[in-house]
Amino acid sequence: MSGPHFEPEERERIYAMLEADEHSDRGVRRRIWIAGALVALIVILFVADRYVTLVQPNIERMQDRRDLQSVRSLEGDVRNVLDSYGIIPEWIREKTVDMEGIGHVRDLWVVQVPRNLPVASVNLDLKSVVADYGARAFAVENARLGEISLHITFRGKIRYSLLFTPSGNVKRAAGRIVLLVDGLAEAPESEIEKYIAHSGHIACIIDPNKDAVPLHTRLRTAGKEVVLHLHFRPGSDGDSRYELAEDLQDEELSIHLRYIVKNLPGSRFYYVTSERALGSSMRRVDAIMQSLGYRALESSLFSYLDRSAQESVMTARMNDLAASAVREPIAIGVVELRDGVMDFLSKEMSHLRKKGHDFVPLSTVLGEQ
Repeated sequence: MSGPHFEPEERERIYAMLEADEHSDRGVRRRIWIAGALVALIVILFVADRYVTLVQPNIERMQDRRDLQSVRSLEGDVRNVLDSYGIIPEWIREKTVDMEGIGHVRDLWVVQVPRNLPVASVNLDLKSVVADYGARAFAVENARLGEISLHITFRGKIRYSLLFTPSGNVKRAAGRIVLLVDGLAEAPESEIEKYIAHSGHIACIIDPNKDAVPLHTRLRTAGKEVVLHLHFRPGSDGDSRYELAEDLQDEELSIHLRYIVKNLPGSRFYYVTSERALGSSMRRVDAIMQSLGYRALESSLFSYLDRSAQESVMTARMNDLAASAVREPIAIGVVELRDGVMDFLSKEMSHLRKKGHDFVPLSTVLGEQ
């Protein structure tokens, strides 16, 4: 059976109709896609608008509250840093600056400081504290006024500002301290090596005897100041030239003292103790030692820091020594050299230097008297 027969004109008309239907379907699909895209865009814009107007401000307010809570917590640490440099609360004026135009509050502290305060070191310590809170800090110097401002920022907003203003009206309560270590004959060798290598001004006490000569030589070579501890016994129980006894005659006592000075040279200071504290014997020693160019120290000036092995107690005694240095022209602290003592002294010296105290050679202080 043969198919229908179309004339050429009719065939072209049918093809044109089919092609028109196909173009019509494409137009409908295109319009549907455009309408869908417009609806999606409207939804996105609506959600973004709700986020910007409702959600984001709430998030920012919560972040602001967290920032301000961090500032309040940070405040205690900032006070501790300032206290470690001897800055007292009376030198600080606190202000709260409400900056409503940019939506946050800034705390401003105006801090009067002595002109010799190492403000750069204060800034470094404060920056270290600030980093623990996830914040940042930067300093701005006004060279003309000699002022330094430290600004603390959270997420780009300045929350805290400290303005350090040098002033001649404030002065840290600080003094000069002399430190001595005792008991070197029984000290661990590792601790003796730490003492010899220590660059700070720490003198030492030596009990004269033949076993102390090699150690004294090491100390002299290292440039350490040595104080001789001359101890009187009630009576002589041997023939050692290093021994001092109250029954020695003047000539014998002079021979013994000259022997000690000869074998432990380079020292210029001494102090005397006695089991019976006879003043006449001590005066005899003073006369001879002064003729040899030695200076006497009163053992009553010594503050012993290691009456307890607890570090907290020793730290308290170190602070007492520093307080004494403020009141008196000289404060002398003595500690027995044992395990951990040099590390303890290094830490405490660093702490008290921040407060303005100075650790000086014994010769410097006694040379002024």
